[in-house]
Amino acid sequence: MHKAIKNKSRLLCGLKNSKADLTTAKFILYYGPTVADSDIYDLTDFQSLLEDEHLDLGKNTVLYLHGYLEDPDVESIHVIAEAYLERKDTNLIVLDWGELADGNYMFDAFPNLKQLGPELAKVLLKMFDHGLDIEKFHIVGHSMGGQLAGVLGREITKRTKGVRKLKRISALDPAFPLFYPGTHLSASDAEFVDVIHTDAWLYGAPTSTGTADFWPNGGYSLQPGCPKRNYKMLSDNDLSSHRRSWWFWAESVSDRYPIGFDAVPAKKWSDFKQNKIVENCPPVVMGHHCPTTIHGDFYLQTNGHTPFARGKEGTVYVDPKDLLGNTRSITCDCPSEKTN
Repeated sequence: MHKAIKNKSRLLCGLKNSKADLTTAKFILYYGPTVADSDIYDLTDFQSLLEDEHLDLGKNTVLYLHGYLEDPDVESIHVIAEAYLERKDTNLIVLDWGELADGNYMFDAFPNLKQLGPELAKVLLKMFDHGLDIEKFHIVGHSMGGQLAGVLGREITKRTKGVRKLKRISALDPAFPLFYPGTHLSASDAEFVDVIHTDAWLYGAPTSTGTADFWPNGGYSLQPGCPKRNYKMLSDNDLSSHRRSWWFWAESVSDRYPIGFDAVPAKKWSDFKQNKIVENCPPVVMGHHCPTTIHGDFYLQTNGHTPFARGKEGTVYVDPKDLLGNTRSITCDCPSEKTN
């Protein structure tokens, strides 16, 4: 009886291993000009990926990790891919772990992530040995993908006894449930870890968890332009604030918009609202161009729809009712997405 109760407790805590088929995970290399232009490789076939004519090992390389219930057909990956395809200086590889990120969050996706992380770290280390430059390698992850990025960083450091360490991890509203309290993304997982919080304490991480943490609009629901929550879990309405993190990231990657996500350091949101910012610290920019020399918490305001960035105007608090598009739902500006 006691053994059965103990096993059930481990399952409820998301600690029991599930039968995950890690071979379903794939690398997708997007080379453009559209998202339909891509090459797909098994994780074990990384050598063919490295030899792909569309992969330029002299450029920076981004590995994007999607979130729970997502796959390559969802809006977030298309938006992210289209943004990177506008650039000429970056290779984009997306990890399709859709089958492993499916099912029940606690019983399936969470333990699958724990199993996938170490195996993927082994593959990345082999890729670094065969030509992929770790100095030009950057992992970006949304939601559970942000937490998976942390696992990869920890595993790479552990397996090389500190000889190798990821240069940068960017986590877009990294997942909250089951990770806090517990083992989660942290500043030690890479030389620089920047985090964008948009749905703290609900779907997203509740506290500062990186080297530099950005809190647009306070970092909580509701983000400007998002509809009032109906609390139907994983619905478009309920996920609107959580998804804003990747919308912000994609806009920062794209060269389409000249205005950036300027942010200022402050101890907390209420201080930012009262213009009590950390002295002698100039504004920095959130997103792709974030300087990797900063640390601490940074605050800003955004518009309610694209373009979200407000530049320097976003570093001085204004009443949210006065923000561009604040009363409009994101679904008015962007096609509906079925997952987070």
